[in-house]
Amino acid sequence: MIKLIASDMDGTLLDNEHRISQKNVDLINYAQENNIIFIVATGRAYYEALPSLNEKNIDCDVISFNGGIVYDKNGNLISITPIVLKDLYYTTSVLKSLDINFQLYTKNTIYTNNIETDIQGYADLIRATGQTPNIEYLRKVADEKLKAGHVTEVDDIELFFNKKDNPPIKVIGISNDLEQLKKAKELLADNTNITVTSSGPNNIEIMDKNATKGHALKQISEIYNIPLDNILAIGDNLNDESMLKLVKYSVAMENAVPELKKISRYITDKPNSESGVADTVTKILQEENTHLHKDINTKLIEAAIEATNFAYVPYSNFKVGAAILADNGKIYTGCNIENASYSPTNCAERTAIFKAVSEGVTKFKKIAVVGGPNGNLENYCPPCGVCRQVIAEFADNDFELILGTANNSYEVYNFFEEVLPLSFTAKELNKYKKPEHRIYVQDFTLIIIKKPQN
Repeated sequence: MIKLIASDMDGTLLDNEHRISQKNVDLINYAQENNIIFIVATGRAYYEALPSLNEKNIDCDVISFNGGIVYDKNGNLISITPIVLKDLYYTTSVLKSLDINFQLYTKNTIYTNNIETDIQGYADLIRATGQTPNIEYLRKVADEKLKAGHVTEVDDIELFFNKKDNPPIKVIGISNDLEQLKKAKELLADNTNITVTSSGPNNIEIMDKNATKGHALKQISEIYNIPLDNILAIGDNLNDESMLKLVKYSVAMENAVPELKKISRYITDKPNSESGVADTVTKILQEENTHLHKDINTKLIEAAIEATNFAYVPYSNFKVGAAILADNGKIYTGCNIENASYSPTNCAERTAIFKAVSEGVTKFKKIAVVGGPNGNLENYCPPCGVCRQVIAEFADNDFELILGTANNSYEVYNFFEEVLPLSFTAKELNKYKKPEHRIYVQDFTLIIIKKPQN
């Protein structure tokens, strides 16, 4: 059983626009709603990770700096593992000897000699993934970080090595000379007090040997008293290796480096640009946490019954509730809402569907419907014709309709075979989207005029 999910950010949870997709947000909400702890484990500084999380209202613990600093969901410090001063000087001396540009990540800011060099380095990292970087966007982000104090441009980074109120956590060496990076990694490996990893092909990341995602994740597992066999970790690069090796459920992204794929139990079906986290982790959760989908039909019926409590039916007193299961595992509910002029009345099924669609969800597995006069739910209440048509818009061939009663008894129907055979959907419209045809709608009658042949 999975009780905690730890996810990397860049190349994993974030898409190529550096944002968390709605599908990934839905997965996080789904996990948290089912008492599964979700955390992020990133090479980013805490102040770099927060904007993406806050944008989607995600509250979670954060392993930042590859494990160098760990915060709880309220922003309280859990642990900090700075790099020792002598190891810091050793690291930078190696990098300088090989003419490798570097940044110093500290608790409060990132020190750099040249922000434009950093921008170009990050652009090269994006190119290495097969994407085209938006240089102007990167400059805009960099400028915002400079103004916020999250990045500080200085002449001599070494002057800031020994600030007690702002301890150094990580050094990143950046270069397109992969041979020089390789040499640096080999030289730095001689120092057993540090660990050398990478978050991309054109960089190396140097930290204290105890500052790893794996070490930090173990800390968190002990805080929550969750065995490592109950943890799922997912990532895309070498700085994720320590935590993936630690847990039972190790997941590498489809876009992950080959080394990470070799050690992982699972590989996502899709890359980070296509919400690979949500698609694959949802499947794993439903396979391993059987209670999440055990008798899902009963769960849907119970949710639909609960929804009838909110029905606004001053004219008919006929209460209806609906609960629809999305592909992301989340349940959306709806009730019927009447109106004095009758025609604006909205059914429970459409309320549930429109609620989901308004949040970016358009793929569903099944819907449960209950209803009856004065809330008496003794008999099955099938959807009206309009609702059947709306359901058809968002349903696949295996979509199911569940009709239930107050005592949780129910019947399951294949929607297209038993409820709406000979349905009219987008498939029918697509049949006529050919160059030789033009479509007109006249008085609700579909008229097809074949284009004359030359």
